[in-house]
Amino acid sequence: MSRAVVAVAKQENNPTSIGLTQYLDPSYWTWAAEDANGAALLQQGAGPILTYIVQRLEAVGCEVVEAYGIVHDKDEREVWSDTEKALVVEPKPDHLHAVIKFASRSKSAPLDRLASGIGVEPQYVEKPGRGRYAFDNMLSYLTHVKYADKHQYAPSEVATVRGPDYLGIDALRRETWLKGRAHVKKKVVAENFEDMRERVLQGEITRDQIMLTDGLFDIYSRHQREIDDALSAYGQRRAYRAAAKLRAGDFSTHVVFVHGDAGIGKTRFATDFIMAAIDAANANGERWQVYRAATGNPLDDWRGEEVLLLDDLRASAMDANDWLLLLDPYNASPAKARYKNKGEVAPRLIVITATIEPVEFFFYARQKGNVDEALDQFIRRLASVVKVFRADDINRYLVQHIGKIEPYEWHQCSLPAAAHTPGVNGNSYHQQVAPSCELTYGPETSAEHDAESAVVELLSGLAVRSPDVPLALIGGAA
Repeated sequence: MSRAVVAVAKQENNPTSIGLTQYLDPSYWTWAAEDANGAALLQQGAGPILTYIVQRLEAVGCEVVEAYGIVHDKDEREVWSDTEKALVVEPKPDHLHAVIKFASRSKSAPLDRLASGIGVEPQYVEKPGRGRYAFDNMLSYLTHVKYADKHQYAPSEVATVRGPDYLGIDALRRETWLKGRAHVKKKVVAENFEDMRERVLQGEITRDQIMLTDGLFDIYSRHQREIDDALSAYGQRRAYRAAAKLRAGDFSTHVVFVHGDAGIGKTRFATDFIMAAIDAANANGERWQVYRAATGNPLDDWRGEEVLLLDDLRASAMDANDWLLLLDPYNASPAKARYKNKGEVAPRLIVITATIEPVEFFFYARQKGNVDEALDQFIRRLASVVKVFRADDINRYLVQHIGKIEPYEWHQCSLPAAAHTPGVNGNSYHQQVAPSCELTYGPETSAEHDAESAVVELLSGLAVRSPDVPLALIGGAA
């Protein structure tokens, strides 16, 4: 084989264009690592850096016909934080993106030789992808115009060292590039769908995260049925696992009733307590989530979440028997839902908020049957009751732990249910007084707290009910 034929064959490996991506840290550039002038050049912007790179390529026999470059100084990336024990977003180090085109293959060189001429390792120099739009795609990436989820750089930030001005190229191509966003997004979605679906099935991605994260929502919008099925499947599995643990005695459901005047801050306190519990559980490798029930058909959308928040829910939203089954600390039971009943409900924590105290609240549950017996059964299922009130212009929290006590009478519980006329807060009733009823469950202990110490007190009780998760270590209660 003649030398001419060998030379032509070798030239077939020479790319006609390349992309370059490199941090501006001098240690990544051979000509800047030990040269103060080279290091200083890296701080002068894309134009001077790219001009020097073109000079180096031409010095080794290449002919550059187009060269464009930009410093990306506003990109972000996810990294693991040992301090926060989670992925956090941080700025990427400043880096150069450049696109270089050669006059022909004979005026180019093999990739490793081009990298040596530029002064970087070969892995930082890439050939364009396949297809006639490969070079065009590299040009568009300089400003991220096709990537709506990335920082959008201005075309004026791109330095032109060889070839037509980038501003003119952008003006001619921008409309087409913007249309290309849909194609790029579709490709990214297709690549990431299976990974997302698997992470949903493992409980690593929640519905809230999907709705609040642009990238996840893009995938969900194109695969809604499959992701909904995965969320439902994970929820069922989580519910059955919880029920099995409840039956095995690993935990018992902890029920907290928070009451106080309207607008006093019950929901805020309940939410703070719930988030403290979830944070404590998650810090110990669990993936607890909260379900906020609707006022009508409260368990319709429950998917096995470990925490139920029944915020300002009227007792009449469920029959008395359904309440008793839901609040049972030791047994998992089916629960009614509008479209499909739930197989087994076994939450770790249930928090109820109301404007009235628990005895009066449960008096208005539907179909109680024997009033005295039913009300006692409701109260014995509560672990703690928190009364929120104002004292000296600050909120205080009376935390009461419920247990078996000496029998006592409650004088409003025998009002006829038919005489009840709910008001805005569900606590207006007919003033006819009937005989009082005797109860045997109530506060064993009472202590007044500020919000923080009340949360710690409740976490301590929750830790006792969930001994398989060391919640108290996080809450500060040993």
